[in-house]
Amino acid sequence: MMSTVLLALGMGLLGAVVFSAIGLVSGTDETATLAPLTLLVVLIGVPPAGVLAFFLAGAVAKHMTHMVPTALLGIPGDTMAVPLLREADLLRRLGVPHIALHKAISGAAVAAFIAVPVSVGAAA
Repeated sequence: MMSTVLLALGMGLLGAVVFSAIGLVSGTDETATLAPLTLLVVLIGVPPAGVLAFFLAGAVAKHMTHMVPTALLGIPGDTMAVPLLREADLLRRLGVPHIALHKAISGAAVAAFIAVPVSVGAAA
């Protein structure tokens, strides 16, 4: 049981790191990135707990990092960021997009501390 939990934790960490980098690129959506990489993880023989942890941590990390191009550049990271464009544009015109990023990073940290252990627990 302990080896399964450690494998799931490692795969969750790998998914979070990989999709944090992918999430910074605008226009990357789940169908084009998350599904193929999760299929690759399945095909190399990772147990189901590791696959689920990889998928959930990747999805969470990807959606958290899509806020960066939206807040700083006004380019939606994905379709879920489109409703935030008006507020992001207003904050950029006021010269305070860093406040939005501070709040997003704080929310992302709280979400990560909740989502990764829950995904590993659910997978185990």
